[in-house]
Amino acid sequence: MKILKEYFLERISRKEPEDIMRIANTIGPLLDGVVNDIFMTYRMELLSEPITYIVPAIWGAKKEGELTPVQKDINLRAVPIINKVFALLQIKKIDPDQEFALYFLIRGIIIAKITFMIEAFKGRLSERSMDEQSLKEALMRFKPHGSA
Repeated sequence: MKILKEYFLERISRKEPEDIMRIANTIGPLLDGVVNDIFMTYRMELLSEPITYIVPAIWGAKKEGELTPVQKDINLRAVPIINKVFALLQIKKIDPDQEFALYFLIRGIIIAKITFMIEAFKGRLSERSMDEQSLKEALMRFKPHGSA
């Protein structure tokens, strides 16, 4: 009994606390970095195209037709990060359908972050133009008083 007790106590005491945020703290900045890089590099194209433009760019394929050169370049920037994030998850035994599902989730996060940035930027632009418009209207309503 003493041997079993020592064995179990030794195993429990040797186990060090894990940092449960270790992988998340690595993955988060990777995803944010690639999203910021893509948005800052291609913001004019992303703002002028339909919001769905980013989906084939991240996936690297279109149902019909070819990717544009910009979409191909976006894909080249995204794929290494997608693969790195998948590797950081350190999943050993995985079925092909589970692997696809994880890649699907990673790509989905990137797409969601980029579409959010596009829509937030468009919203900010419309706010600014509305502010400028209301300022112009306010200036037009002012009437000078007195003389200089």
